[in-house]
Amino acid sequence: MEQGNPNRADVLFLVGGAPAPAWNSAEAKAFTRIVLMFDGRDPGAVDVARAAWKDAKAAGHEVTYWKESPTGKWEKQG
Repeated sequence: MEQGNPNRADVLFLVGGAPAPAWNSAEAKAFTRIVLMFDGRDPGAVDVARAAWKDAKAAGHEVTYWKESPTGKWEKQG
């Protein structure tokens, strides 16, 4: 992952196991949204995503979880 945000992006997409910035950091707070995409069929990726969810929530971020349905639609869970 490149460091910094030279183009002042509002959204950070984390894919392929890219680590999230520290949730309490100025780097994380500079984004309007951080999207963590992971393979729900990979138990290791699910564990990492769950830990990220817990850490982001503990840091005071609003967190949501979306899951792809069998028909290919994205549905908000919980």
